[in-house]
Amino acid sequence: MAERYLADDAATEALGEALAQVTPPGGTWLLRGELGAGKTTWTRGFLRGLGGDPDEVASPTYAVLHRYGLPAGRLFHLDLYRPGPEGAWSLGLEETIGPEDRLVVEWAGQGGPWPTDWVAELLLVPEGEGRRAEWTLPGGSIGR
Repeated sequence: MAERYLADDAATEALGEALAQVTPPGGTWLLRGELGAGKTTWTRGFLRGLGGDPDEVASPTYAVLHRYGLPAGRLFHLDLYRPGPEGAWSLGLEETIGPEDRLVVEWAGQGGPWPTDWVAELLLVPEGEGRRAEWTLPGGSIGR
């Protein structure tokens, strides 16, 4: 597991951008943290790191799912707060997400219809004026 203190939103976005660089096509990130912990902020940086427009990112709490175009593939941004951790199964993701796409899931359970076995986890916890990030990558590798 890797850990980093993020002083502000810019640092949170920078971490998302950096971790996008180690996420292969078909990769999934499961984001954990309370409301307002910075999950959508991290996703903004993640999208930038994949070559997408970070200004497009909005919290998917009410829409449940957003799709963002990338130079190669798409980023699917899913929020399971309202439908619950098993709600991903009702969306037909396994039929929608292609091999070049990536998936970010807020409020995810452990299992889901993720596109590949490459599933990473990120926990964001408010700490002081910023937040603490802890993450694990598949296979025990650590992205810094």
